[in-house]
Amino acid sequence: MTEKEQKFIDRIRLAVQLANEDEEGKKLADRLLDGKIIVRITDGITMNILIKDHQLQFVDSSDHPRAVYEYGNIDSALKLLDKKLSTYSATVHKQLKLMGLSTLNDAFDKILNLAYEHANGLR
Repeated sequence: MTEKEQKFIDRIRLAVQLANEDEEGKKLADRLLDGKIIVRITDGITMNILIKDHQLQFVDSSDHPRAVYEYGNIDSALKLLDKKLSTYSATVHKQLKLMGLSTLNDAFDKILNLAYEHANGLR
């Protein structure tokens, strides 16, 4: 595993942890519907997250996701997670595909933003 891949995994893990434990993260998690979110890099890492009763946990199965975040490559993923690339620009340039329930994607995006703030000492 590369350093970039580890950074990606660590950031997604932080987002899940904050959704479960942080006061602001819990408020954001309250907006999440039960189901699965798949966060993946095309031809690379896949992380499956189960949401049940506003609690998030990693699971092995990716059956029947309600939402999918698919990053085109590791560099695009890290730029998005580090706020060096906008979601709009990444979507237009096909570096990010958001599929499934838009409300679920939007709420999870806010949790990813919270993880960015924590990872960079802004909170």
